[in-house]
Amino acid sequence: MTGMQSFGDPNRFEISAQWIKDKEHRNRLPKAYGWSMGELCIKVGGVTLTEHRIHGESKESLQWYLGPLVAWLLSQWKWLMHEEAYAWPTVSGDSAAFTAEADLERYMGSEYPKDRDVYKEIRSWWMRHALRSADPSALYPSIFIRRFEDNIEVSWLDKQPEFAPDGYELNLNPGSALFAVEEVAQPLWKFLEWATNEAQGVTKEDWAQVDALREQFAIVKCTNISELEAAHLAADVLTVLMDEAGKNQWKPDRKASNDIPVVTQFDMPVLMFGGLNVNISANDVRQIFNILVLQHRGVEDEKLSSLVSSPSNYEYLQPYAHGYELAYQIREELDIDPHKAFIDIKKYLKLLRIDVLEVRLETNSIRGIAIAGNDFSPAIVVNLSHKFNGSARGRRFTLAHELCHIFFDRSHAKRLSHVSGPWTSGRVEKRANAFAALFLATPHALERALGENVSPDRAMIERLAASFGIGARALREHMRNLNIISDDVFQAISY
Repeated sequence: MTGMQSFGDPNRFEISAQWIKDKEHRNRLPKAYGWSMGELCIKVGGVTLTEHRIHGESKESLQWYLGPLVAWLLSQWKWLMHEEAYAWPTVSGDSAAFTAEADLERYMGSEYPKDRDVYKEIRSWWMRHALRSADPSALYPSIFIRRFEDNIEVSWLDKQPEFAPDGYELNLNPGSALFAVEEVAQPLWKFLEWATNEAQGVTKEDWAQVDALREQFAIVKCTNISELEAAHLAADVLTVLMDEAGKNQWKPDRKASNDIPVVTQFDMPVLMFGGLNVNISANDVRQIFNILVLQHRGVEDEKLSSLVSSPSNYEYLQPYAHGYELAYQIREELDIDPHKAFIDIKKYLKLLRIDVLEVRLETNSIRGIAIAGNDFSPAIVVNLSHKFNGSARGRRFTLAHELCHIFFDRSHAKRLSHVSGPWTSGRVEKRANAFAALFLATPHALERALGENVSPDRAMIERLAASFGIGARALREHMRNLNIISDDVFQAISY
């Protein structure tokens, strides 16, 4: 009973806790972890996620059994710190907290057999990432922790505990934040180190539970880096990757913490395949890996490097508005006249020394791949098996879309290995789509082409699409977002 122990930075990520003596006799407490009563406080970006009111009194830390939390963090450590992709098909661009909880609600009551299977997958993922899965009866806030490329995403909802006592209410608004991996991993690991060292049982059975936690801590501490990295990938994909790496004498560029079991920077192929939620074939893995090998040890053009930045994916702007803003920025930097109708995108890719590679993968789920960063010649890979790449207009849009990723979706280490498909972050993809649309067709050029025609029909949209080299459906939606056409006109010329 040494008072609250704090780990981390309260203005970033901090977890504080202490063991406290339970007023109840041990015989009246739960057999599992009934000895582990404590106080818990979690702060993210200066916001106290455990703040609550009980009978009118406000408190920062909550009292509950800490044993289940310690056991859960240890059992799920490699997934919390390394797993990014959802285990089920979802197009949500929201945080993990919103995505997982919303999809659980959606599939929970369905009588459709396939929906029940999806629900099981969501529930399994929820168990690995939701703090409340440590103890569903606890008073914990609804917090989710997951990997996001070379960052850790912490997200939370204002959802109250299901079994809260009368007069108990969490003071919480929904939110999310991205941190460097060690900003979250180190405080949590120090908390586990403290908790397992200082835990005190009462009965013989209690001490057996304490010893089990200490043994588990020692096991997790010795986890092999390859096993940690494997949590970011499907096992069969990893097997093929490692096989290809051996054949090509690939030198991994991953980085790991020196004192805690966590990979702080994934190897480039692992980063690429980790976000995929698709049954990609071994042949496709090999083909994509060979492209990485081809681009490896290359250099990036100085002009391209000067244009690269990493704006947050959680800007206050809507994704499409943010994408438009970024497209204006790049067009200005490249000195492209805003009134110019047809943009020769391949000319600008050549100017920036970005290679364009067209391949035909077995999967039709991957639209394009962007590769860039330290030790890589930047490249855009266009999958000709994807339906949107079956036409020249579609391929132009894919090139512009992937160009956005190369400019603006780098990790903190300025690396990028991004695969575009239906499993990727909705916000990231919407922003890239908007960037592509405005990069290829500004409102200035569109209004000049329209002239006095404020209510274009379908034939007019088709002519505009042909002149700008963009798909008619994409152009129609783009023009509505720009308020060039009204919702009525948009619906009237629907495809």
